[in-house]
Amino acid sequence: MRNIIFLIIMVSICLKVSAGSVTFQITKIPDKPQNPLIFIAGSFNNWNPGDIEFKLHKTEAGYEIMLDFPKGDFVEYKFTQGSWNTVEKDADFAEIANRTHNVTDEDQTLNHTILNWRNDAASSSSHVATITGNVQLIKDFYMPQLDRKRNIRIYLPPDYAKTQKRYPVIYMHDGQNLFDESTSFSGEWKIDESLESLFNEGRFNGAVVVGIDNHPRKRSDELIPWNNPEYGGGKGDAYVDFITLTLKTWIDENYLTLTDAQNTAIAGSSLGGLISLYAGCKYPETYGKIGIFSPAFWVANPEIRQYVISHPLLRQTRVYIDVGTMEGNNAKQRKAYLKDAEAMNDLLAKTSTPKDNLKFIVDEGAKHHESFWAKRFPDAILWLFH
Repeated sequence: MRNIIFLIIMVSICLKVSAGSVTFQITKIPDKPQNPLIFIAGSFNNWNPGDIEFKLHKTEAGYEIMLDFPKGDFVEYKFTQGSWNTVEKDADFAEIANRTHNVTDEDQTLNHTILNWRNDAASSSSHVATITGNVQLIKDFYMPQLDRKRNIRIYLPPDYAKTQKRYPVIYMHDGQNLFDESTSFSGEWKIDESLESLFNEGRFNGAVVVGIDNHPRKRSDELIPWNNPEYGGGKGDAYVDFITLTLKTWIDENYLTLTDAQNTAIAGSSLGGLISLYAGCKYPETYGKIGIFSPAFWVANPEIRQYVISHPLLRQTRVYIDVGTMEGNNAKQRKAYLKDAEAMNDLLAKTSTPKDNLKFIVDEGAKHHESFWAKRFPDAILWLFH
């Protein structure tokens, strides 16, 4: 009996030493709406913007929630009203960087002020979109494989209206984040700015970019092919079928595109990198170029590795993979991101893809964020379409 009591005491001590409680307080919010529901989304809940377990409680001083983290965790987070359409913004309704906190073994309280909500931007004259060039919005495009609708954002090259030439096409996920800071929920890729610059510099002849908006509550379901007990998933196969069998057909019928595999790319970051590789393996005759930025392969291991082996890419497929050394919210996750990306690059080299058609980049000090993907995007595209 004494041994059991001693063991319980020791476990309690160890848990107290290795964990810290963090109270997130909000003491000031915009006047509208009154008494909103407020959620915290971050690296600790797969950036789910409306997770009921992470809803803040109303207090006399404002709103708050207390969470426990392992000591040493590097936490990234933002506040929302339940979706990325209502994420917090700065005083000018511009995107703010992820909030961050290093967890210690002492209880801590963090105070916050929210200046604006994204959905209030339309009523503000100070709100300015950041679209460069010709970006079209197709609202409520029907997805028969998933029986739902989604906005599609399409970037057209600078000379698109001046010529009848046809262009390669790049299909990308998280369309809200590609072209416009005002629609982004965590940062902008600056795809339009990058491609306009490359074109004007004579380094790239242009491409049509098709951005598929994500669903604020079903992103993981659509971007993970297999069910993950913690993060969801299982609809990735239907999502890839939608892009390949429905959306690509419509794009090729309505725009000046080059339809063959060597002129068709699919690209994305994190879970978008995972689903892009899956799409390339499922439809190797369709996608001849795959862009994989900061892939979250850990969500679907070993399934994605087994799928790559059983569904090899064509030898001529070009695959770009990159990863930052500061991905994830702690040392263990950072190591996992890097290790998994390296392992997938090695697996592709062994199973299907010649070395000349593989490019692997480790970005020293880079974090899991759109600003880093925006920096790496131009070189990735130049290599993929070389």
